[in-house]
Amino acid sequence: MEFDEIVVKESPGLCRCCLSEGCYKDLGTEYTWMDETEVYADILLECFDISISQHMEGPNGPNRLICEVCITRLRDACNFKKQVLDSEKKFVDMVGRGEFKSKVIVYQEQMKSEMIVEPQPAHDADVEYLDEEIDYDDGNKDDSNEPTVSEDITVDALPIKGKRGRPKKSTVKPEKKKSKLEEKTKPKIVKDEGPYDHCTSERRRKNLQILFNNTSIIPFKWRGRYLCFYCGQNFTEYATFRKHTKSHGLCSTSDYALKIIKGNHVEIKIDISEMICEICYEPLTSFSEIIDHLIGKHELEYDKTIFTPYQEYRLVDCRCQLCGQEFAYFGYLISHTNIAHPQNSFICDNCGERFNKKRDLAMHIRHYHRDGGYPCDECSEIFESHILLRKHRNNFHFRRCKSCDLRFPSYTLLQKHIKCDHSDDGPHKNCPHCSKQCQTSQGLNQHIRKCKRKKGTKMSTPVFPDDNLLQPNKKQNVQQIRKNIQCVLNMSTAVPFKFFAKYSCFYCSKYFVEFDELKEHVVAEHPICDLKEKCMKNCKGERITVKIDISSLSCRVCFQPMENVDTLIDHLITKHTADYDKSMTGCFEPFKIIKDNIPCPICSNVFRYFGTLLRHINSEHSNNNKICDFCGRSFKNVANLKVHITYAHTGSCECEICGAKYKNQWCLGRHRAKSHNAKDFQCTKCPERFQSQYHKQKHLIKVHDIGHKCTYCGKMFTRNSFMKDHIRRTHLKEKNVPCTVCNEKFFDNYLLRMHMVKHKGERKFSCEVCGKAFLRRSNLSSHKEMHKKYGHV
Repeated sequence: MEFDEIVVKESPGLCRCCLSEGCYKDLGTEYTWMDETEVYADILLECFDISISQHMEGPNGPNRLICEVCITRLRDACNFKKQVLDSEKKFVDMVGRGEFKSKVIVYQEQMKSEMIVEPQPAHDADVEYLDEEIDYDDGNKDDSNEPTVSEDITVDALPIKGKRGRPKKSTVKPEKKKSKLEEKTKPKIVKDEGPYDHCTSERRRKNLQILFNNTSIIPFKWRGRYLCFYCGQNFTEYATFRKHTKSHGLCSTSDYALKIIKGNHVEIKIDISEMICEICYEPLTSFSEIIDHLIGKHELEYDKTIFTPYQEYRLVDCRCQLCGQEFAYFGYLISHTNIAHPQNSFICDNCGERFNKKRDLAMHIRHYHRDGGYPCDECSEIFESHILLRKHRNNFHFRRCKSCDLRFPSYTLLQKHIKCDHSDDGPHKNCPHCSKQCQTSQGLNQHIRKCKRKKGTKMSTPVFPDDNLLQPNKKQNVQQIRKNIQCVLNMSTAVPFKFFAKYSCFYCSKYFVEFDELKEHVVAEHPICDLKEKCMKNCKGERITVKIDISSLSCRVCFQPMENVDTLIDHLITKHTADYDKSMTGCFEPFKIIKDNIPCPICSNVFRYFGTLLRHINSEHSNNNKICDFCGRSFKNVANLKVHITYAHTGSCECEICGAKYKNQWCLGRHRAKSHNAKDFQCTKCPERFQSQYHKQKHLIKVHDIGHKCTYCGKMFTRNSFMKDHIRRTHLKEKNVPCTVCNEKFFDNYLLRMHMVKHKGERKFSCEVCGKAFLRRSNLSSHKEMHKKYGHV
């Protein structure tokens, strides 16, 4: 179809896929076809990753239509995609099962020693083997005429069909010297040297199957709670746990829970609270007796020669089987069994103490036998064990007042003592909200989190209207605020987002470079906002507001366009009786995310990047009352303050070569690269290293041809954003920023500022030699080159 020849009429009923007229179906409506529900917009997105935009203007209005021809083509494409995916899955499964593995060829010299070859009658059909030393005939022979193979042979000869016109070999050629490849691939004849390990494991699993299927003994695991041996589900109550385990029914050797038991080092915990044979329902008194009962009376094939490390416990009353001691908690019973009745004997070389597990021995050595003892970090004392060191720290350092040397049984009582008795001692730290004095930074941080009177200085222009900034903070009704957010997101076209260097999805935190990609992702993946989602539960405290895009704001119920969030909220309450509480303010931070032209929601400034807009708002229109204790910088909220502390004041920022200090790791890395030629960035394709990420990316483009390639001219770029700007500037010739004086349009604000110099006429750049003034710095530089050429400078 030649789309250049199509004439789009303004009559209703226009297919959005082929631009043809008629009576069509809606893309977003569910239809039933062949007993299946279809939503054509979802099929388009799933099959081709295409999202049809929605506009209030045009032939269809807010509706998006598709014709029957396009629907048929869409169904065929979707079915073909499913066929390809199913075929690929089936092929991968066949490869995983080894159905395409070639069989091993057995050489003649091995077959001579292991096979008894009986003379075979001649047949018409010729058969040829890969081994050139011998030839067998393969006619319609019976199994009785097959060569007798000893039990040690694990592979059979692989016959190959005879080729037409090739003479049958009747003589045996002299033995040729085999190549190294043939020697490596030559099958080895394994003699009967005893059972294989996998056979032992199989018989062990068979024993477990017999035990668990024919007795009341149940296996289990313990991780602070009872864990089901088969599915891993945890329980706190023994009765519920036992009932659940029995509900699994009979087990088999192919169960995953039994397959993972390999070797005789895996301890299997079993509950012997009830020991009853479930074949004859005879009660038994010991574990060994029940094994003998299954073998002797019921003739089950339980192999007693296979060692299995069982550990027996009575879970019904947590009583030790050997000494009868009872415990209130099963964890205590495990510790008692490992220490008092160990099955194994791991002996400590230093003190001779015995342990049941290597894990317990390693922990004992770590806590009691460290070389050099256990020195205290606060003083010079050394202790014999880690327990004594911890006791010393609690008594003499962590709970001791540094002013009067009094000791307290808890850290809380120590802090109360300092507050009451030493309130005038030491340096004071003031709360930035209520000016309360605190003794330590930790106490100050705790107070700030609980402070109920966070005040701020009066702002000239608030970022988002909030009458409560100068009032004491009331307790937030977080649940109602979340309902307000859910109401707006579900009943309007507002797009929520987060931003930190890149745009990220409000729901799943997936990153996007372009906001249009984020918008498509939200519409396709998160059409409904649910209060139970993690993103909504995170709306609390300082993160109670949500950034939303209102560039194309409209009501999702009646498709009426809206100018701002307040108008939308009034419309939802009056027209659609939405459950929105207007007394809860400050729920949203509205922005109009327009590509390369993002306006400030307060003043008339326009920015190309959203990060630049945020820095403008934080510096010009916000009450920065969150102060950094390290450098004194102020921030709008606690989240920004934490990021600043992590980036600027965490870790060592001192050069290990020259001792120069820097405010953050990034500045330190730049210093090391420039001053000491440090190369911390290694190429992922070769061992070469570089001073910066930029030089590494240039190397990848030049040497390895790896980078972001322009689809029009093939030019490579170090960043995807640079490549997209190149396409828009050079190939698409985009000019979206107009001049307010002459209406000439430019690609970005930088070119606009360069152009505005003509209208302002201010010549800021003067030549130091002749005094001539210029509009631009570049013109001044060219002028200076003329002076250098003629020797005036």
